Amino acid sequence: MQAIMKAKPGVGAELVDVPKPVPGPNDVLVRVSKTGICGTDRHIYEWDPWAQGRIKPPVVIGHEFVGIVEEVGKAVTSVKVGERVSGEGHIGCGHCYCCRTGMAHICQTTRIIGVDIAGCFAKYVKVPESNIWKVDPAIVDDQACLFDPFGNAMYTTLEQPVSGRQVLVLGCGTIGLMAIGILRVCGADRIIAVNRGSFKRELAKKMGADVVFADVDVDAIKKETDHGVDLLLEMSGNPKAIVDALRCMRNGGEAALLGIPGTDVTVPWAQTIIFKALTLRGINGRRMFQTWYQCESLLRRQPKLIEPVITHRLPFDQFEEGVKAMQERNACKVVLDWTNAEG
Repeated sequence: MQAIMKAKPGVGAELVDVPKPVPGPNDVLVRVSKTGICGTDRHIYEWDPWAQGRIKPPVVIGHEFVGIVEEVGKAVTSVKVGERVSGEGHIGCGHCYCCRTGMAHICQTTRIIGVDIAGCFAKYVKVPESNIWKVDPAIVDDQACLFDPFGNAMYTTLEQPVSGRQVLVLGCGTIGLMAIGILRVCGADRIIAVNRGSFKRELAKKMGADVVFADVDVDAIKKETDHGVDLLLEMSGNPKAIVDALRCMRNGGEAALLGIPGTDVTVPWAQTIIFKALTLRGINGRRMFQTWYQCESLLRRQPKLIEPVITHRLPFDQFEEGVKAMQERNACKVVLDWTNAEG
């Protein structure tokens, strides 16, 4: 079958022919329809320091997908051939403390599809039955393949109350933009967004931001609120911007932190955190499967909610064109069509 593979260390990825996966007793084989290019896939393509330390080529990449069940293992009982499905890309061990107490999304031995094991940028992908998600008929493929980043946005946004609150969204990539849409439909009072690139600042407005800044202007942002920011959603990973954003917050405010800085962040701890009595939440991935249910429910009622985030739709063999558009910062979410893939 055709697949996009990180075949060797270095910049790039290759469209190659690889063996079709063979499902084990508890596996589901999915014929892929659509996939989304994630920032993780771009990191792997560019072979940045994170990818160099984590990826072990050769591996088929990609973890955001929707498709049709082609085959099921002999022990599979909850999924049938022909059903339309997506799947959670993080595979927990199922036995550790986190997995057994409802926190499988932070299992310490998680394997990730398209990172640690063969991914979905292919004609077929093999997924454990436990990770399969049956897609609601009302949700179109282009959005159904994006439950992974949408779930990240949902978890970050709704891990604390948002209704009636004044919120600062720092970083308007795919997840930040989705978070703005969630905030808007969930009743946030005022949404302030910050992003350096003008293309995504315009998208932030389309998603429902009330005001958008190019940088964290502490005084200007405070003036947009009644008493300082109630809630910070941090999606940028920019060390300086994070510190400045914390300064925008009111005493007793909350921050949900998803962005991953490339270096350590130095914070004036006493003045910025302790004396202001801020609550900081580290966010890692999505709650399995709470956020999947939340995403499904929201898209059933708001079917166009994340549509503006999808800026490019390309056939799978134009994968590199999609990555290039992301690198040039004139794309947000790129969806690949695998309908005509051979295999």
